[in-house]
Amino acid sequence: MSTSTPSSRPSPPFPLETRLQVITGTSSRLRDELCAAVCASWTGPIKRAVEPSDLARIVLDLETPSFLSEATLQVVRGDEKYVKKHQAVLAACVGQPAVNGVLLVITPSLDAREKFSKSLAAAKIVHAVEMPERGAVQGWLANRLDQLPWGVAHAGQVADCLLSMVGEDPDRLLATADVAALYAADQPLAVSHVQAVASGIAERPVWEFTAAALEGRAGRAIELLYAGGGIEPQMAISSLVNEVRKLLACIENADDAAAISAAGLKGKPNLYYARKRSRELGRPVLLRVLQGLLLAQRQLRRSGQQPELVMEMLALNLGRVVKPGR
Repeated sequence: MSTSTPSSRPSPPFPLETRLQVITGTSSRLRDELCAAVCASWTGPIKRAVEPSDLARIVLDLETPSFLSEATLQVVRGDEKYVKKHQAVLAACVGQPAVNGVLLVITPSLDAREKFSKSLAAAKIVHAVEMPERGAVQGWLANRLDQLPWGVAHAGQVADCLLSMVGEDPDRLLATADVAALYAADQPLAVSHVQAVASGIAERPVWEFTAAALEGRAGRAIELLYAGGGIEPQMAISSLVNEVRKLLACIENADDAAAISAAGLKGKPNLYYARKRSRELGRPVLLRVLQGLLLAQRQLRRSGQQPELVMEMLALNLGRVVKPGR
């Protein structure tokens, strides 16, 4: 198989000459960015799966030459337990040529003490993405801010503000920078925008409220309801209902396409984190939450009185009900 790409395609961030490649790193954002760079360089079909049970069949397809189809990039996401469970299948791919495609495994971490992990490292097919060392974080972040579409006013100062208010977690840093850039609209990102977003003064996207409510963080959910201009109660509760239905669909359907259809979603959203959350909460808790949401939604539609109080009581009740693993 040739991995050469047309001039319009960027070069892959690392060679794709062997059947197995692994991306690791504690930051989901940085892992996804490296994965996106690989996908952008690939000229053939790309397939994606989250912890597939039939990994052996996927590998068999990749090692079988085909004259009827192009080489496939198969992206598989899974945690350390999943990778350990399928060590034998993956170990057979190490060092093998990419006959009919490449298996790109994305996982937060590997156990460096395992013989399997050492064999991956020796084959130079593990691509770790992490934040730079503490002394270089500010420069790294400032460089990323300089690449924003509308630019940044004093990148070093904005980077310092982000680090002081958010900390050094790369996912939180970059997510806050993205939200601050949206808040700045068509203006260069400034320290004042970061301060407004990070301190909760600015209006926050409804998905932040949804995440806080379903994590049982009642106080944070109520804060987000009133941040900036506030979130309209009907919008907030509709977002919660849709998210819970998606989590239930993930429990009822092992296939992503079936889960997406059952949840009434459009496109091809990544269900990795939805499946993880659905496993943590469990079906009984999700059904109880959904029943409470529908009752609150009915109350809002019928009376229309004190909608903020209804939402506050809902957030507090969710804080008591939603306990992962319960």
